[in-house]
Amino acid sequence: MLKLTQAPTPKQLWRRILNFIIIVLLVIVTPGFLGIASIQQNAWLQLFWALMMFLAYAAIGYYAFRLLKATTPGKIFHKPNIRNWQHMWYIIGIFVVMIVMEMLISALRIKFTGVTTTENQTAIQNLTSNLNVTMGAMIIYGVVLAPIVEEIIFRGLVIHYFFRQSWWWASIILSGLLFAFPHMGTVPTNLADTLSYLIYTVMGMVMAYVYKKTGNLQDSIAIHFINNAITMLPLLVIAIVKALN
Repeated sequence: MLKLTQAPTPKQLWRRILNFIIIVLLVIVTPGFLGIASIQQNAWLQLFWALMMFLAYAAIGYYAFRLLKATTPGKIFHKPNIRNWQHMWYIIGIFVVMIVMEMLISALRIKFTGVTTTENQTAIQNLTSNLNVTMGAMIIYGVVLAPIVEEIIFRGLVIHYFFRQSWWWASIILSGLLFAFPHMGTVPTNLADTLSYLIYTVMGMVMAYVYKKTGNLQDSIAIHFINNAITMLPLLVIAIVKALN
C-alpha cells in the first residue's frame, strides 16, 4: 500500500498545479515531432525529427521524475522480483479486468453511436500505416517511452500532488480523468466522445489503483506497457506484411 504521510513538495497547491499543467502541456505537444516526421519524404529527415521527439520526451520524463522525487520520501523504482509469481499473476489479472472494462465500454459506444475507434487510435493507425522510420519511432514511443513517462506524471505526480489525505479513491478518479484528456485532446461534447473519454478514464483509474495498492510505480508501468504493446505490435506486423506484398 502506498504511504502518503509526508507533506507534498512544493507545499503550495498553486505551485503543484502549475508544475502539473506545464508537464502535461509538454507531453501533449512533444509527439507533434512525429507528425512532422511523417510528412517528410527523406528518411534522414524522418530520423532527425524522430530523434528530436525522443530527446524532448526523455527530457520531459527526467523533469517529471525530478518533480516526483522531490515529493516522494522513498524510492520511486524498486528492484523487480521476477520470481514472485503471485504478484505477476496479480498484474496480469488486473490487466485482463481493465481490458474487459474497455471492451464493454467500446461495445456500448458501437451500439449507441456506431463509432468503432477513438481519435487517438485513428492517429496512431495513420502514423503506423507504412513501414518507415516514423512508424518505428511511433512503436518505440508508444510501447516504451509513453508508459514510463505517462505513469510518472499521471500516476506518480497526480497521486503525490493531490488529495493525499482525502477519500482514498479521490486521487484515483482524478488520475483517470486527467489521463484521458491528452489522449482525447478535447473535452467530450457528444456520446461517442464521452464513451471514448470513459475508456481512457477507466484505464487511468485502474493503473492508479494498482499504484496506490502496491506502492510500486513499476506495476502500473507494466500494465501500461502490456496494453500499448498489444495495441501497437499488430500494426507493425500488418505494415511488414503490407511492405512484403
